[in-house]
Amino acid sequence: MKQSTDNILLTGFFGAGNVGDEAVSLAVYEGVKEQLPGAKFSIVTRSPAYTRNFTGITAAKAVKGFYPSQDFWLRMSSHIRSVKKSDLIVIGGGGILQDVHSWTTIPAFLIPACIGILYNRNIITVGIGVGPVKNRWLKELICFTCNRMAKVQVRDEKSKKVLIECGVQADKITVTADVVPSLDVKQHVSARQVPAQAPVVALAFRKWPDLDEDGLVAICSRLIESGVHIRMLGYESSQDKKFYEQLILKFEPRHQGKISIHLPADLKDAMQEVKNADFLFSMRLHGCVFAAAIGTGFYAVPYDHKVTEFMRRLSLEDRMIPMDALSVEFADKILEELKVKDTGRTWAGAFDIQQQLSRNNFTVVKEVLDNKANYSRKDKLAALGWIGKLLMKGFGVQLQRPFRFVLRKITK
Repeated sequence: MKQSTDNILLTGFFGAGNVGDEAVSLAVYEGVKEQLPGAKFSIVTRSPAYTRNFTGITAAKAVKGFYPSQDFWLRMSSHIRSVKKSDLIVIGGGGILQDVHSWTTIPAFLIPACIGILYNRNIITVGIGVGPVKNRWLKELICFTCNRMAKVQVRDEKSKKVLIECGVQADKITVTADVVPSLDVKQHVSARQVPAQAPVVALAFRKWPDLDEDGLVAICSRLIESGVHIRMLGYESSQDKKFYEQLILKFEPRHQGKISIHLPADLKDAMQEVKNADFLFSMRLHGCVFAAAIGTGFYAVPYDHKVTEFMRRLSLEDRMIPMDALSVEFADKILEELKVKDTGRTWAGAFDIQQQLSRNNFTVVKEVLDNKANYSRKDKLAALGWIGKLLMKGFGVQLQRPFRFVLRKITK
């Protein structure tokens, strides 16, 4: 096997304006590239310009569009060519195999797998989250594709359980970790912090139904009264900015001038903001990952199992705060930590273990490439059937969009 001839296709929830997902794309790119320095990369992304500018990945060829968007239909031949040209299809990471938000999410990432089966391409997943999966036919799609992959690597035991419930063979599945801890975050930030006139507590929150916003305001108000500046970090720029602006209106006018909103210009900027902060208060998984990697003190406010699982693996259950029970007492705990300024974080050893588990997602790629896939005629016919079914369903979505647009206008 010659590394210079390896063509790698990466697909995940990339180019959608989410800091965490772009961190995933960089982690997967760097993780595979470390194993295959001479490989050529293609990356499926909603926005090639955003992925290139935000992550700094400039050497990969971009394939624009996600099923069943208009970009996907306009560039479907490019998607097929990218699979046909590849030697390995890497799916993930992130929580991409779920149908909570839409039934289209799972097919968006498994269509390349179905096409890959037609062309005898090796397929792996890296550090993916799975579930919940409600639709029976999507469980069947997961079962078909994952049972034919070379490696199915998930980020937690819960994801493995969901895959088994979908019919995936247990011995096909390896539990690793989320891919972002594999990044050497310290190499992406400046060694020295930017001097600040006041201690900075950074927030990485999002709008969520059960979030105790009044409690969050009370915590931040107490911190501000103690001389702290609140720095609100937007991990999904437009949505988070709107949420933060609405949240600031709940503060007393005298406190509002001690709050700033920052929308990261790129991934390095997002990491640097965590480095510059004296403390991080975060709902966001990858905000917590950045803090753990850098050594910035932090508390997590889990809104999803993935955040709870990360904290559990670091044995930091005492640093988790329920989102529906935020109270001023947590401000006092943060203030105590600001006084200590402990540089020797207790979680360093546990994080090193998670980082190695995360990097294990990529150590398999050479072995997989050494064993070329050769699917049966039956598998290829089944894959073709799935492709046809998904294309018909996706085309139906496109036909419905004008009617939905008119309906929204009428019902406003």
